Parts: sequence; C-alpha cells; structure tokens
Amino acid sequence: MRLLSALVMLGALACGPAAPADKLPFEAAGPTAAPDPAKFGPFPVGVRTVTYQDRRRPKPDGTPRLLVTEIWYPATQDTRGKPTVSYDIKERFTPEQVAMLQNAATVPLLETQAVRDATPAKSHGPFPLIVFSHGQGAIRWQSTFYTVLLASHGYVVVSPDHEGGTLDYAVRNQLQDVGIGLGTRPVDAQYLITAFQRLASTDPLSGMVDGERVGMTGHSFGALTSLRVAAIDKRVKVIVPQAPPSTDLFFIDLGKPDLGIPVMIQAAHLDRTLKWDEHVAPTWNAMQKPRWLLDITNGGHFTFSDICAFDLAAVSDSIKLDIPGANVKNVLSDGCASPAPSAAVAQPLMNHFAVALFNATLRNSPGSYELLNQAKADELAPGVSVVTVDR
Repeated sequence: MRLLSALVMLGALACGPAAPADKLPFEAAGPTAAPDPAKFGPFPVGVRTVTYQDRRRPKPDGTPRLLVTEIWYPATQDTRGKPTVSYDIKERFTPEQVAMLQNAATVPLLETQAVRDATPAKSHGPFPLIVFSHGQGAIRWQSTFYTVLLASHGYVVVSPDHEGGTLDYAVRNQLQDVGIGLGTRPVDAQYLITAFQRLASTDPLSGMVDGERVGMTGHSFGALTSLRVAAIDKRVKVIVPQAPPSTDLFFIDLGKPDLGIPVMIQAAHLDRTLKWDEHVAPTWNAMQKPRWLLDITNGGHFTFSDICAFDLAAVSDSIKLDIPGANVKNVLSDGCASPAPSAAVAQPLMNHFAVALFNATLRNSPGSYELLNQAKADELAPGVSVVTVDR
C-alpha cells in the first residue's frame, strides 16, 4: 500500500501541478499587474438584460418604476469565439418612423464583443461593481465600446434605462423634464447598487460582485448622475463623469460637496451641447484632490458615446427626436464630424484613462496610476488631448 501511494505521488509530481481552471491569458489588474487599459482585458464578456421593479417608487398609474438593465460581466474563457450581441437602434423607433427610414438612410447595427448569457467567470471573482448612466434621451447601451471593455478587465457593469429619459421617450415626444430625472436617476443607481450587493443565491451572477468596491460613470446627464450619487452615497469609491453639466446648476441643493474620492472628468473642448466654459470648467473647479481631467481638444458632446455610429443627424427629420429648445441636427452631429477625432482615435484614449483609474482604485493596481499622464495620452493619440493631474 505504501509503495502504491509513493508511486501515485511520484506520478503526480512528474506531471506537474494541475492546470488552474479557466486560466487567464494574462494577469488582470491588481497589486502586481497593470495591463494595458486601452486594450481588451483578460476576460471574455457576457451580457444579460434584466428588468428590475422598484415597487417603492410607483408611477402615477400605480405600477412600479422599471429599470431595464444591461449587465456586462467577466465570462469564462470558453466564451471566446461564440456569437456576439449587436444592437439595432431602429427597434427603439415607432413603426411609422422605421417605414420612413427605409427611404431615408441605412442605419447600421451596433456590434459588440459581448456574448449573450455567457457563463460567468466565478472562479476569478468577486469583481468590483460599476454603474453606468446614459445621457438624456439616450439608452443603456449607448457606450458599449466602454462598458464591454470595462467588463473584460474584471468588472460587473450595470447600465439601466432611466425610465422617462430614454431614446424611446425622445422619439415619441414624451421625454421627461431634466428636473424629474434629477430626482429619479440617482435613486435608480442606488437601487442597483443595493440589488447587486444582495443578489440571491439563485441569481446567475451570485457571488460575482464585491459590493464594497463600487464605482460610477456616465455621459452628459449620466455624468451629472454620477456626481450626485457620489455626493449622497458613500458606497461609491470613484467616478468618471464624461461631458458633465455644470455642478453650479445641478448641485444647488447640495452646495459644493467635497466628494472625498478620486474623480476623473472626461470632456471635449468643442462641446456645443454642454459648453466648456459654462459647464465643464465649473465642474472641474468644484472637484477636490485627487482629480484628473482628460480634455479632448477638438472633441464634441457625442465623442463619448456610440451614438455617432448611427448618424442620427442624417435621419432626424424622420425620427423627430424630442430635444426641447435645440437644433436637433446640430445637437446630434456634436462630436460626430471633423474636427472631432474619429471613434477609432478617441475611444481607446477615453478607455485608457477611465479603465486605468478604475483599475488603480477598485482593483488595487498601483501600477495603473503610472498610466494616467500626458505622455501616455500622446502615445495613444498625439496632440488629441490635454491631461491634467492633481493628486
């Protein structure tokens, strides 16, 4: 018996240690690793769509407030090569608008690298949670170039449709006033943070989320939502607002709070929708250390989203977007044409800085802080941006 045991042990040693289950192609961000934040991370990405019902906030008809939520998450390595998800913005339009579009323009699909309902990479979790908030009149999957990449670096990313403030309402001339969203949007984000801190054991993503490591990001009104949530909810440890409105306008009921967390503002100097001097500068000036600013000098408002890929300005006469008091075509082309950098140039730049900050703060990757500087910006896109670091 002893001889048999010895032979078994020798055989095991000869074969070497067992290969780890679901081995990563390279190390995820952490204390000893700072992977390239502009490139796809070590995880394939899965995506689920879940509708949550907030019964504590009933609508006028008595039904609960709905949060249709896109969830991107790290998936197992066998996900690679499987069919990926695409989004069709025409599905948000009315049948009449779609009929008109057939003769007006060809609106492309938005292709992503995420696989529907892929197996979660639970052996590598739990992962930090990031909430993404879309812009006014936009949609939960407006920035998949960013949200999918975040998930590939080891984050569970949740992005709700803010009911009343989405593209579905805008194309039907039913868009709610921003004053309503100012109250509802932050609570949407807080609801999801709580929900993901308390996932039931039967949930497919159970065990995937570290509820103590929470970040938030968003575009335009979603940037403002990120700022407000950080001001009222200390569970949020870091934020990346993109193309933010002025805090002087929207923090009037909160004063000028010292958020006490790392903040990176990403903005465009030629933004015609939320102009630099009126909006970005006051917001930047209101932030405390540690803070970072990525200024895309020739960018515009929609440089920070996938919206330009749809060329909605070309079909705006057909879909009749509800943007009160605005020149719709002027708004929808903001950042979508020269002199704004192309998506191929701007998106890796924005991803680099946002993912690096999240990696540094939420994945305890000190080496990622070293990636947040002007030299790195110029390596990616020479002369496209100005980086300010105030630590």
